[in-house]
Amino acid sequence: MENIEKQKINNLDVQNLNIVDKNGNVKMTLFSNGNVPPAMMDGNDILPGHRQNDPISGVMFYNGEGDECGGLIFGSEKKENGDYHSGLSLTFDQYKQDQIVQILVDDLNGEQTYGFHIYDRPIIPLTEILKMSNNIQTIENETEKQKAFEKLSEKSHQRIFMGKNRNGDVSVRLNDSKGKERIRMLIDSNDVPRMEFLDDQGRVIYSLPPEQGTEKH
Repeated sequence: MENIEKQKINNLDVQNLNIVDKNGNVKMTLFSNGNVPPAMMDGNDILPGHRQNDPISGVMFYNGEGDECGGLIFGSEKKENGDYHSGLSLTFDQYKQDQIVQILVDDLNGEQTYGFHIYDRPIIPLTEILKMSNNIQTIENETEKQKAFEKLSEKSHQRIFMGKNRNGDVSVRLNDSKGKERIRMLIDSNDVPRMEFLDDQGRVIYSLPPEQGTEKH
């Protein structure tokens, strides 16, 4: 029988669709609610049950080794009392790690935040991070446990945000290697622009325009 390499289909209804290469390796998955694909890395589901009950659909990306490497998710949920939550996220992951670039839209009952995020991630594979996290969970002393989690996450921080927050501020925020905000440029909800430089304790050390009473004559 002659192989049919190309077909024209006017309509196709599916709940899950895998796009594969010539060897059958999944490169991209399109999925609907209730069909969220597993978080695959090194051939294993590293987060069993992750987001399986979330009201989301989307597209998942996979690299040359079959690892999840980002994707697009979107969805919304509305309660009987009228409360709702709607969102969209497009992410791109570091090799063997979590997202380093994200475009995010989040709307909770009209309180909106949306923008562009950039993250730092450690070189340590995410699978190793998860193993270390599970070991930390067994520590009984809460102070020691907290310190261990802080140590584990010290190289995983947001570095840049550019967008709008729930207060209505439109801003560009730059963080240092420890995730602390150091430069803030914004136009607030009253259309007042300003630029601020912060120290490593979060204190404003210089601003434009200068705060009242601090301008030198």
